[in-house]
Amino acid sequence: MATKDKLTRLRSQPTPPPVQIEPFIAGESALIKVWFVHYWQKLSIPDVEWPLLAATQNRQEYTRWTGKRLNAMALGCYCYLPASTDPIPARLQATMPKFEPLPHRHLIFIEPTLQPLSTEVTIAHELIHLSDRVQGSPRRHQHHGYDSIAVDEAAITGRSVEDLRALLHMESLNLERIRRERRPIRYLYQCSHCGKQYPRTRRYSQAVSCSSCDKNYNPRFSLSLLPLASQKG
Repeated sequence: MATKDKLTRLRSQPTPPPVQIEPFIAGESALIKVWFVHYWQKLSIPDVEWPLLAATQNRQEYTRWTGKRLNAMALGCYCYLPASTDPIPARLQATMPKFEPLPHRHLIFIEPTLQPLSTEVTIAHELIHLSDRVQGSPRRHQHHGYDSIAVDEAAITGRSVEDLRALLHMESLNLERIRRERRPIRYLYQCSHCGKQYPRTRRYSQAVSCSSCDKNYNPRFSLSLLPLASQKG
């Protein structure tokens, strides 16, 4: 959607956990670290990168680490945080005396509601991104489940690309169901020009227009509020 008064949202300062001999890996299952070790070795990622890894299953924690918002539908996410040339903050100097300046970091999020198999392949997937970065050839997804990253994921996990696609679809549907239970759709907007609909959990606080018709705000393509089916009658 395009807003009438589009504001630039500044990212907060990234605050990853301190570098340690062993990476910071926080998860609800003991298998989390097991799979990280397993696929780290299978991908032959250099040992020197191991202490620079931090992984979590907490969305808020990942947001604090990276300084940017995590996509609500992300089942996993990898973020490369470049080395900082700024002085080490006083609050970190005691825990990071050997690093000057702050080193680069590898930050990973794994969705906590995933089934065990999905957790395993998601860890493999994010470590493929990390390995690409270390090798100096990071790849962007052309289409999740249908690109070269998906082929590599299938090869390293020993599962077919078709099975991984089905797994991705199932977990995406499950996450969407959980999200809707927590925050149900209460408002439905529709473009006055093309008819595209925009379901929302909250009302817009300002005038909005259809981003499919025009990337910038355009009153010709304004969105109008429609009643939900559950609200009719």
